[in-house]
Amino acid sequence: MSHDTINSLRLRRLLYTQGMSADLALPAHLDVMGQAQRLARPVTFLRPSGEGAPVALWGGTPSVPLPPELVVTDEDDLEDGAFFDHWLSIDARRLPVPLPGCLSLYEQSVEPLLLHNPEATLDMSGGTPLYAHPGIELPHINALFRSGTPALQAWMAELLGETPAALLARSDIGAYRHPTLDGLDQRLRSAHPLWAGGVTAQLGGWAWGWPDEAWDTRESRGERLLLTTFERSEPWIEVWWTERGLAGVAHLT
Repeated sequence: MSHDTINSLRLRRLLYTQGMSADLALPAHLDVMGQAQRLARPVTFLRPSGEGAPVALWGGTPSVPLPPELVVTDEDDLEDGAFFDHWLSIDARRLPVPLPGCLSLYEQSVEPLLLHNPEATLDMSGGTPLYAHPGIELPHINALFRSGTPALQAWMAELLGETPAALLARSDIGAYRHPTLDGLDQRLRSAHPLWAGGVTAQLGGWAWGWPDEAWDTRESRGERLLLTTFERSEPWIEVWWTERGLAGVAHLT
């Protein structure tokens, strides 16, 4: 069985298990969900149960410790939460852009700190072990419009009373303005951990956008989404691969 066939079967199972109804009226000749499937991206869900060896640790002992100058010992600062809190350590070889060693993610006052040590090994002391669950993520409706066929773009634009060119100039097409597109938007969202839950963090996938940053801001610069946290949110923390290497950003709603 080919890799593409396996991915297709995984996607169909994912859609079914998430209870995605088939009663949404979509033009058959456009193969809307087929286009979404072809744009789906491989992801790895990190969950606190699974088979094999854990690939990450939530909380507990960081695999890449803080340098001494960043360790807070003042009792008042500790009481006020003014310290770097270890959220996640992961075997960096499992990232969508594989790196040697381990990556540790810290947070202080809604500011992420990333520490990568190519010589480190994963420390599983304390905390919650996380296991890898391969999956597939459908694009959100704005990405589907942006990367869909001209015929799909024309259909969506007509429903919204606009031209494809006008919508292509924006990050958010405003799908909520038409019930069919709003229903399609909900269908595409239904399996995502942000709405479905059950996932501590995720490797890879689509950027869905936040109030402070559009979904295509970083992708337009050629950056690649490596990791998104869902546990303990808000904030949600993203880790990106940029031309300068690793970069972390926290988002609030």
